[in-house]
Amino acid sequence: MTREEIGSYLGLKLETVSRAFSRFQEEGHIAVQQKRIRILNVAGLKALLNHRG
Repeated sequence: MTREEIGSYLGLKLETVSRAFSRFQEEGHIAVQQKRIRILNVAGLKALLNHRG
């Protein structure tokens, strides 16, 4: 899935998806390498969901 497709699926703009991916990478939750995204910290991502919900 492209970032644009992810945004469309979630009802978000491309810029929002890109900012989120950048933030998640800076915080060590994901690793982005070209078109591949590797989840490094599942618990951390879940904690973000619980924090916002």
